[in-house]
Amino acid sequence: MIENIVLKNIITSEEIPMDMKATIYILQSIDWGVVEGSHHSYKYVNQIGVHVIGTTLEARNVKIIGWVTGVTEDQLRKRKAVLNKMINPQQAIDISTEDYVLRILPESSILYSVNYAENNEIVCKFQIDGFCPDPLFKNLIETKTTVAGTLPKFRFPLIIPETTGIIMGLKQTSLIVNILNKGAVDVGMRIVFRAIGTVTNPILIDIKSQQFFKLNKVMVAGEVIEVVTILGEKRIIGTISGEEFNYFKYRDFDSSWLKLVVGDNLLRYDAETNLDSLEVWIYHNDKYLEVQ
Repeated sequence: MIENIVLKNIITSEEIPMDMKATIYILQSIDWGVVEGSHHSYKYVNQIGVHVIGTTLEARNVKIIGWVTGVTEDQLRKRKAVLNKMINPQQAIDISTEDYVLRILPESSILYSVNYAENNEIVCKFQIDGFCPDPLFKNLIETKTTVAGTLPKFRFPLIIPETTGIIMGLKQTSLIVNILNKGAVDVGMRIVFRAIGTVTNPILIDIKSQQFFKLNKVMVAGEVIEVVTILGEKRIIGTISGEEFNYFKYRDFDSSWLKLVVGDNLLRYDAETNLDSLEVWIYHNDKYLEVQ
């Protein structure tokens, strides 16, 4: 049973914690709803049963019931004003609990009770109804995987021997990495390429499917390219000397918007020239049907 949540307006970044043991915003209950599946099928004449060609996951609805309290009527009014500003159907709300987060769109402004016993000078019952276009929970913190990077080899205080010197960092030599998707569905990712020297045409390859994402671009030292393959957020952004540019034109025509399938994913990075000067990181969020 979920006993505490945090609501965050993604536009204003304002947060309201709610807890069953709180004294200001009290969480009475939260109904996460369910994720329904729609099975798309067809059948032939005289066929027994149907042939399912695919299944889609539908949106879910969430209902939050809680109480807001105040020592005085004026204090209660101010705390209700915070809720009124937070819950706006035009602004998405992230509901986080423990290590997970679910994003909703409020169905309406906040609904208050009209019963005097539930809405008076010191206490007020409220209800928040939310619609989730993406019905899946995701991890609150992205998982970062270093595909190719420089490992630090010293700690402070640093003592450098006069005759032998010291290794400051060590470049990883493995070209293949395994990324485990522990969630319920395939997910997109953020691929970050960073050049520490001149690099020609960086590429990331899915070994199992042989699909790849390639950039036809000569990268210069210090240049960073971020490729986002998440549905609805696809983009390619390059950064040089702190200035950002749209790099969509550098995407190779045969490239695929790679996804991490459920389970193991073997990925390999490469470049046409100067591979040792390329660093690669992958960020992703596992997604889950339920977390209770």
